[in-house]
Amino acid sequence: MNESAAEAPLLGIDIGGTKILGGLVSRRGEVLFEHRVPTRRQHLLADLVEVARIITAEAGHGPRSIGIGTTGYIDRVNGVLVQSMNMNIGDVPIAQALSDATGLPVLVENDVHAATIGEIHFGAGRSHRDFVVFNAGTGLATGMVFNGKLHRGASNHAGENGHISSDQSRTTLCHCGLSGCTERLIHEVRAGAETVPAYLPRIEPPARKEHGYLALSLIQLVNLLNPAAVVLCGGMFTSDPASTNWVRRAVAAHALPHTLKGLTEIELSRTAPFTGLVGAAALALEANV
Repeated sequence: MNESAAEAPLLGIDIGGTKILGGLVSRRGEVLFEHRVPTRRQHLLADLVEVARIITAEAGHGPRSIGIGTTGYIDRVNGVLVQSMNMNIGDVPIAQALSDATGLPVLVENDVHAATIGEIHFGAGRSHRDFVVFNAGTGLATGMVFNGKLHRGASNHAGENGHISSDQSRTTLCHCGLSGCTERLIHEVRAGAETVPAYLPRIEPPARKEHGYLALSLIQLVNLLNPAAVVLCGGMFTSDPASTNWVRRAVAAHALPHTLKGLTEIELSRTAPFTGLVGAAALALEANV
């Protein structure tokens, strides 16, 4: 890579349940330019192409690829969004459409996996080799880093802790078909469904009931994975500072003592509120393109 290419900004697009955010990111992880539009599920490709054209025009001739992070299950080889349960769409050929429109290679990854790649390069990965990225937004999912590397799983679908059941009373069913998934319970509580029981750790009552379910999910992860650090990201944390403090206290009160010995920090992402965008752009660093 020549010197000018090495200094060129990284291009990224973060696709969420409510918005598409595209932008330019410096090689130090700073957002230099952003452009956002609402997520229109039935017009996703057309909107992505438009966002891609805008950010590539802003970037000029330096960038060598575009990174895309999107909610859902991804075919990384072909750059296809195979299925998004949150958006209820599938078989979307993202890489082909954007490459045809811009002439650039396109890297497509699950949004939380992408955010975790961003943290490896620009956030917690600078201090820790073993950490988790706990995302709570439209959905609930986790990126896991072991020995400095993202754990994708055998079929690139690792980290779906939102579909671990936290309630077997069958008072609510998730769109995945299971009963009592934590992600679904959070959605129900936020919508005001008082019949759904909220898990409340035995510390002072949380500001909002969904904080209890967030804490339960994170306590389970800390006990299972014994990370050195936890990175919090997603709208439920960035739009509500109280949730970060309360969840931190709940983990300290209820996680297993020996796992807490190795846990040095539970902090909001250093790149918030642009964690998804920075992560999508960082895919180019992982792929070295």
